[in-house]
Amino acid sequence: MKKQKPFTRSHGLLMPVFSLNSPYGIGTLGRPSFEFIDFLCRAGASYWQMLPIGPTGYGDSPYQCFSAFAGNPYFLDPEWFLNKGWIPPEALNLFIYEKSSRVDYGWLFKTRQKALYAAYKGFLNIGTAADKKDFCVFKEKNDYWLNDYTSFMAIKNHFKGIGREGFGKFALKNADAVNFANGYLSDEKDFFAFLEFAFDRQFYELKDYANKKGLKLIGDIPLYVSNDSADVWANPNLFLLDSKGRPTGVAGVPPDIFSTDGQLWGNPLYNWEQMKADGYKWWKRRLGFALGIYDIVRIDHFRGFESYWSVPAGDKTAAGGEWKQGPGLDYVRAVQAALPDLDFIAEDLGFVTPEVRQLQLDSGYPSMKVLQFAFDSREASDYLPHTYPVNSVCYVGTHDNMTLVQWLQEADPEDVALAKTYLGLNEEEGFSWGMIRGAMGSVS
Repeated sequence: MKKQKPFTRSHGLLMPVFSLNSPYGIGTLGRPSFEFIDFLCRAGASYWQMLPIGPTGYGDSPYQCFSAFAGNPYFLDPEWFLNKGWIPPEALNLFIYEKSSRVDYGWLFKTRQKALYAAYKGFLNIGTAADKKDFCVFKEKNDYWLNDYTSFMAIKNHFKGIGREGFGKFALKNADAVNFANGYLSDEKDFFAFLEFAFDRQFYELKDYANKKGLKLIGDIPLYVSNDSADVWANPNLFLLDSKGRPTGVAGVPPDIFSTDGQLWGNPLYNWEQMKADGYKWWKRRLGFALGIYDIVRIDHFRGFESYWSVPAGDKTAAGGEWKQGPGLDYVRAVQAALPDLDFIAEDLGFVTPEVRQLQLDSGYPSMKVLQFAFDSREASDYLPHTYPVNSVCYVGTHDNMTLVQWLQEADPEDVALAKTYLGLNEEEGFSWGMIRGAMGSVS
């Protein structure tokens, strides 16, 4: 079996698309992303790692999306629609937001769909025959996920954005739900398909630009999907649900030194027995889709493939959960056989047991090392740079961490003192630059 080749020594930046500066209330796949790529190239970087780019649901977390396949329409570049001629110049005003430097998801929720619907109508009215043919080809090529997603979103739109369990008799995919979506909601379905078509075109233009400049994109794939998602709606047999479509157990992590209650994520758990029985078909499709978008994939919460924390549905904290066995190496080998060209980074952080470490080693996927975790004055740490293996990726911090400047200002003074001593940090070089030097100085 083909083994993943080790990554060459290189560096990059973790930057969510939504954090890029834009006049449209959120970062977009347009000018802000292209300019960020130019910046990375000037810095000699080789990678841009994004956070998940799916359509965010309640709470606006990129780790709780309406689909494991779809793109977030908030990221669509309105100037792209203008250049296509699908909206007039004055329609850009529907997208512009100048009140704050922060993303206002409430404003986006209230206004963005109306603005994008104007682009959809422009496409229908004045789009070229070639564009419309491309749209049809896109729908046919992606029918294995797109049809369910657009049905789910059209029904959700009909119910004013309520969660899946509030759809009544349409809470799970059935004949009534399909007929309702394909009939009464057919225009809404086509609108949501158009958004994904536009996202596909914009994203691949961006990726092509990045790749031609020698920059690779790293995607972030959450282990779990949202309960309020087209994936659960359309594939209830792949999740642990009761007869009404409600999760019987949910995901999280157990209590630790950071949280006495643990973390209650609330995602439905996979029916791994069913997934194994059909050869992990859904996972192969999901990761195969990711392979078409990204150059490398970081799989979030990799340790969940070895064993996962199962919390009874209805519990208010994660403390009452228990460890249950995951699919382990059987899953990894099945994915590797089906997708031999897919390069992974295994996010193996958290409660790492010898079994989790062995699965990571057996997989051949590089592990993650986070420099901010290295300096705990209370005990020795395996995140100190001199302990890193070659087959690992070192981060000064992830999206779950403070920036280096914040960490140096706010972390326990004894931890910061340890970092200063270990790395020889000084004001002349700059403390943040010294931390980065420490990462670069490892064999990772």
